Amino acid sequence: MPDREKILRIAREEMKKHFFDTFVDQPPSIVRGGKGVVVSGCPMCKKRLQSLQQFMQHISDDFLPVIVDKVTAE
Repeated sequence: MPDREKILRIAREEMKKHFFDTFVDQPPSIVRGGKGVVVSGCPMCKKRLQSLQQFMQHISDDFLPVIVDKVTAE
């Protein structure tokens, strides 16, 4: 069984990658002559999210399993 510090380290590393912000979807952006638009969501995953509630769902569905996989693999 992994120790507490190892689990926290892995979780922190993974959580630092994901945040609720904006990103350009379908680059390049309109400013650069493309058809891309700025949308809210997780820039790491390029996943469109409209609210913090959806971001929390993204955390639990998409990257908590990654943390568990990393913890159990080591």
